[in-house]
Amino acid sequence: MNKFLVILMTLTLVSVGNAITINGVNSGDTWNGYMNVFDTSGNYLWGSGWGATDLRASWPTSTTLVLAPNTNCYNATDAYWVDPGTLLGIKSMEANMYREWDGGLLSGQTVTFDYTVLANTLPSGYVAQAFIKVLNPDAGWATVQSTFLNLTPGAGSLSLTVGNYAVTQVGFMVRGLDVSLSDPAALTGVTIAPEPATMGLLAIGGLLLRRRK
Repeated sequence: MNKFLVILMTLTLVSVGNAITINGVNSGDTWNGYMNVFDTSGNYLWGSGWGATDLRASWPTSTTLVLAPNTNCYNATDAYWVDPGTLLGIKSMEANMYREWDGGLLSGQTVTFDYTVLANTLPSGYVAQAFIKVLNPDAGWATVQSTFLNLTPGAGSLSLTVGNYAVTQVGFMVRGLDVSLSDPAALTGVTIAPEPATMGLLAIGGLLLRRRK
């Protein structure tokens, strides 16, 4: 395998001493999907693992991730999901797209998550955030450490020193009401890419690879 290609594939996770930097997004990495469901008062109802399509997470390119409001749960004839009088969604859907490290692999490490938000067109009432979470499976998978940052256009970075727990999650979350496909909100979303330095290296790598052909 071409040596430069190997470097590009490993740019998303850079370790230096007790510090690890996770750069941007790459569809070639292993991503997990999870949906948490709340009522309109913010009370937690239930959650489960979901596929990317149902989360409305998509990859226009291998290094561009788009997260959009939930539409697959909207059903105008089901009063659990939609108010029959207003035909508005009545469940707050928290879609999580993340990478996960278990076995205490990142314990004791300062984890930094860098990325770039290319656009955020989500309407008022929706929240989009990057996060680092640490979960303790011996305490019912409770979140024992966390840090969040709103996804606003431009470069973003957040860091967390991971304690002695088993599972670390790094990713993105979009939360808001389920909507109809015909609702203008269904056409909005947040677009995320690697942080600028990584994007530049990827572009240089592509140029070098083309020259070697």
